[in-house]
Amino acid sequence: MSLTTSFVGLTLQSPVIVASGPASHDVNQIHLAEEHGAGAVVLKTACSDKYEHMRYWPRPRYKLLDWDKQIGGRSKTFSLYSYEQGYSGTLEDYWNFIRVCKEHSSIPIIGSIFADIAEDWRAMALKVEESGADALELDISSPHRPGSLDFEHTFVAAIKAVVKAVHIPVLVKLAAGPDVVHQSLAAQECGADAVTLCNRIRGFDVDIESQQPILHGYFAGIGGPWAKYYTFRHVTEAAQVIKIPISGTGGAMTGEDVIKYILLGASTVQILSVIMVNGWESIRRINKEIEEYMQRKGISSLEGIRGKALQKLTHPDQIIRWSGEPKTGARNVWKFTEHEE
Repeated sequence: MSLTTSFVGLTLQSPVIVASGPASHDVNQIHLAEEHGAGAVVLKTACSDKYEHMRYWPRPRYKLLDWDKQIGGRSKTFSLYSYEQGYSGTLEDYWNFIRVCKEHSSIPIIGSIFADIAEDWRAMALKVEESGADALELDISSPHRPGSLDFEHTFVAAIKAVVKAVHIPVLVKLAAGPDVVHQSLAAQECGADAVTLCNRIRGFDVDIESQQPILHGYFAGIGGPWAKYYTFRHVTEAAQVIKIPISGTGGAMTGEDVIKYILLGASTVQILSVIMVNGWESIRRINKEIEEYMQRKGISSLEGIRGKALQKLTHPDQIIRWSGEPKTGARNVWKFTEHEE
């Protein structure tokens, strides 16, 4: 029995990957990720110099919403509301960050970048590769990205430019929504090695006492345990039509959640909210829960169950429907009359 996972040509000690964000912003965190059994780490996203303002964040930048006040492995009631954008250092700092991470860890390091024009994407991707990253994730779907950028022109050109320029595996991180399958297919056609499904959605909240928006006063990214259900759907849809691997992300809190992603066709699962709320030990616990499941089911490798649930997916035309009426005999008709004294 082994958690070892093959993903875009990389060998991971676990299918659990630390997602890009505040838990992958410095080399000490990379050490913690490896120590607790993560398969890989996607570093905090670096923004091009054009978006230098995204390297500065408001304070405070996080808030737990709908929280049940219970910090525990299976705590499922919270939404993580946050406004934190790109890596806080310069691009030179980021290239050095990658080099130091590679010097002080043995797990795969995946760089993450954001830009707008294809040439900037290409130039940054080359620097990520030159700095020693094992793979690269294109964060085209951040909930904080400028709204004027579109997929068909801006991002298709970016994916093509990056894939053509680098030799390391390229992941494309997509947003949840009705275009996931179309965009997954487009990423595959552009030469991407994998897709990450799905980024956080953009949310909003208001404080009724002050009668104003909370925190920084504007929209924020929002995620949490509830997010896994819409991502399960998108992974299921994409897994049926694309041939490249899927890294599922969104709402995974337990080993059970990771197993569900794998049963639906994902190769790896990226986690973040659970680390921020429950701590680094969450990775070790999730791995243990996966191992316990494998032992109970007599599974030697997760590859043996990857996509297995898709084989039993019911087509809408074949769903068994029933009106609730008796199949045989007279129909029961209830009549309500006014009560007479």
